[in-house]
Formats: sequence, structure tokens, C-alpha cells
Amino acid sequence: MTVTDFTERLKKAEPASNKSSRWLNLVAVLIAMVLVLVVVHVVVILQDETVPALVLARDVGATQPITEPDLVTIELVPDHGIRFVRASDRPIVLGRAPAIGLPKGTLLSASSLIPEGVPGSGFQVVGLRVGAGQRPSQSLWPHAQVCVSRLPEALPCGSSPEKAFLAGVAGVGSPDAGGSLVVDVIVDSEHAQAALAAASGAVIISLIGA
Repeated sequence: MTVTDFTERLKKAEPASNKSSRWLNLVAVLIAMVLVLVVVHVVVILQDETVPALVLARDVGATQPITEPDLVTIELVPDHGIRFVRASDRPIVLGRAPAIGLPKGTLLSASSLIPEGVPGSGFQVVGLRVGAGQRPSQSLWPHAQVCVSRLPEALPCGSSPEKAFLAGVAGVGSPDAGGSLVVDVIVDSEHAQAALAAASGAVIISLIGA
């Protein structure tokens, strides 16, 4: 074989090599496109699976009714081991109260809220008979915060824990012929004795601003 023949064979082999290289480049591009599509698809799926959930925007004390400023919404990927309140249930949560104090950032769950008219662990419901003129003219509502003061002194809350204490309203009965009605209040263990003592006599109830 002459040098000329060998050179001619190399020239004929070059196009095949270039063709193979183009195929490899094309395959690499196709693989890259497929990977991009897969990543985009996964991201879309994850976005579709997130649901709006309710989180506390600030600390909320025990038996303190939850208000609109207390809530913020986050996007959460559902987990079978995590129970939470969806943002769509916001109207149901407003006015409800936690059984224990909850810090800012807490993911709300139904179990952390006091059921209507039922005290949480460590709390008691005490019925207080309140006469006409010894309560606000506006109607009281469940979970409203009130100050209960034993008569005849009518002390402000915080001045004497035995005679004046904070409580949450659990329910309100219908007034009798004399205008008196029974207000069920939720109290913690610290104020349970004072509430029981108040139940045996006359009290005055004032509404506390949220």
C-alpha cells in the first residue's frame, strides 16, 4: 500500500467520524431536553400538591379568641402525619380559642382549639348567674373575654385574683323573668376556686377588648 492509498482511506473515513459525532451531539441534546422536561414536570406536580394552611402570626393565649390579625397563610405540602387547618376554613377558626397558649408560627390544627362549649385539659366551665345591669347591654358570645368581679366590691381584673379574674365565655343562657341569666365561663386551674366562689354569690361581668 502506497502513502497515497493510505491518505485516501483516511479522507474517506473522516466523514463517518463527523457523522457519528453529530449523532452523539444530537442524542446529548435530546437527553438534556428530556431532563429539563422531567424537572419542570416534578416542580409543577409539587406546586399542585401544596395547599394553603393557617399559621399564627403572633402569640395567642389560652382561651383567647383568635382574630383576623392572628392568622397568616402558608403553602404546605400535605403529609399524612400532620393535621392542619386549611385556609379555606378561616371563617370557622375566627372566634375560636386554643386550649393552651400557642406561640407565633404555630401550624393550627383542630385539636389545638377548644370545641364549642367544651373546656380544654386543665380548664373548667363554671356557671355564673348575672343580674340585669351587671353585664354589658350587648350580647355576650362564645369565647369572648370577660372580667368577672364578685360583688359588692366590683374590683378591676388583676387587682385581686380571689375576687376578680379573667375568663372566656363558653355559653350564655336565656334571661329569666327578672332579667338574670346564666353565663358559662371557662377558667384555668389558677382561677377555678375564685370562679366557684363567685358562682355562689352575685357578680358583675365586663367585656374585655381583644
